[in-house]
Amino acid sequence: MNFKEKKLIRVAILDLYEGEANQGMRCIRDILNQFAATNDLNLERTEFEVRQKLELPDSSFDVYISSGGPGSPLESEGSEWEKRDVSWLQEVEKWNGGPSNPLKKYII
Repeated sequence: MNFKEKKLIRVAILDLYEGEANQGMRCIRDILNQFAATNDLNLERTEFEVRQKLELPDSSFDVYISSGGPGSPLESEGSEWEKRDVSWLQEVEKWNGGPSNPLKKYII
């Protein structure tokens, strides 16, 4: 890699709004765009519909941002999306705890 080449930073956005209209996702996109422009970064973002489509990212991303969502988290306890989300979080924790993985995954 030469000095002028920008490192690719991959960001996964976990949309938990369940299709409800909101400003949160727009704000997350805007903040990422501004951050990339200000810091001259090559930033790639991918969005995942966690509640509606049961989509979750793999371990190839550098940063994971969760949008939060509507209602009480207790209302969806035990739901399919919640089970998958907790399992995914445990996999990221396992990755971060592994001594063979010096580059940690960040969840916001």
